[in-house]
Amino acid sequence: MDRSLSTKALIIGGGPGGRISYMVLRTMGENKVKIVMNEEPTVICSLPYGVGRKLVPQGPEAIVVDLSKGGRLPKDMPKDVIHGVVKELDVASKKAYVEGSDGQVEISFEKLILATGAVPWIPPVSGVLREGSSPAASDGKVTWVMYGNELVEKSRLAPNVYVIRGADDARRLDEFASRAKSVVVVGSGAIGLETAEALHDRGLQVYVVEVLPHLSVALDADMASWIEKRALERGVKAYIGVSVTDVTPEGVALSDGSTIEADGMLFATGVRPNVALAKACGIKVERGIVVDSHMRTSHPDVYAVGDAVQVVDAPTGRPILPLIGTLAMRQGLVAASNIMGMPAELPPVTIWGVSSFFDLHWASIGWSEEAASKAGISVKTIVLPVRTRDEAMPLGKDGYWKVVISKEKAPGLKEGQIIGFQAVIEGDPVINLSERFLDIIAAKESVSEILRHYFAHCPSQNAVDDPYLALFFNYQKSIAG
Repeated sequence: MDRSLSTKALIIGGGPGGRISYMVLRTMGENKVKIVMNEEPTVICSLPYGVGRKLVPQGPEAIVVDLSKGGRLPKDMPKDVIHGVVKELDVASKKAYVEGSDGQVEISFEKLILATGAVPWIPPVSGVLREGSSPAASDGKVTWVMYGNELVEKSRLAPNVYVIRGADDARRLDEFASRAKSVVVVGSGAIGLETAEALHDRGLQVYVVEVLPHLSVALDADMASWIEKRALERGVKAYIGVSVTDVTPEGVALSDGSTIEADGMLFATGVRPNVALAKACGIKVERGIVVDSHMRTSHPDVYAVGDAVQVVDAPTGRPILPLIGTLAMRQGLVAASNIMGMPAELPPVTIWGVSSFFDLHWASIGWSEEAASKAGISVKTIVLPVRTRDEAMPLGKDGYWKVVISKEKAPGLKEGQIIGFQAVIEGDPVINLSERFLDIIAAKESVSEILRHYFAHCPSQNAVDDPYLALFFNYQKSIAG
């Protein structure tokens, strides 16, 4: 080892959960904290906007987090950052071995927080990886993608293949956008659609390939139809129900035998939890790292936070991988508080997603009808038209709600329980609706309990119709036959 050091708390990972863990520990008075990062910290969910330049005109650099000027972060945080990759972790002896650009470091710790996050997942398609040797990662940084079931370094990606998860990914895609004329975006989740819009804003012809029967896996087909219509209106060509079978320097081949010529391919096909380190040192892993409500793993002195962590879905009691940055921050707060002897627990949670696509705002909270059906959950749905302001106000926008309701009592569920909410609204954000239904779903509330949520009205800000009353009425009408 080139050097060794000891610390009270070691954090592995510099994403939102890792950074908040550090902030809380330091704020609570613990000064012996070290954090290992293998790339620059950034605001991951804002990266598409940095590429698109409409909302972040300065580009991706504006989204990189300057740790010395990080608002709530201690300004002397850089002194505690170790740039590198943990090559070995021994939780029995409480030692981590880090390899970085300035040599090897042995770190002894008392408490550990795993914030290893998630990595982009790419299906095992021929042509995605380079032939022959790969260039070395710059500045000693090593980052990964999951290619099928194999964890590989991003430097092995073919020159015309892109992902968007870190600052360097965004820089590379931004440079591509400055010279390219066309791109294939594989995948239509929130990041895929946001990046498709961003590259369209940069003047590229955009093709979206989605293996599922409709765009946006978070939405049901009826709600996603609005997304598909908007893509068509803006000249984004969508190939639905097909997969990429081959990547070439000229474009991609699809499973239906067709081809698309394009200058590059962005794989926005989801992410996988980075649990390799946890598995290697014997920490319990299922879909993700298993933790209790205190964020403690199967080892009493090891905690885990963020996208690598599996939690319990509030409405159903099933294990889920939320993959949400703001939730990672909450988890970091809980883990750090417990390390400092101030007991805290993560409240019940479920999955959520909120985004927009060419000014069509959408949200999906909890379970969609399609996901519930696939999981064997019997549901009924109610779709309601909504308007964001009164009819007399031209600024009002039209849209739809969809509420997913448990049809019968089942393990972890009660009859009439609201387990999912979706909204698609033209031109007006849906964040307030989303937050309210997130609370409703996490609290396992049924439609019969919806009237406990009061409706505040201001003519210039929302329509006079009470949407909770409408939901209650329509549900009662449906069960009455």
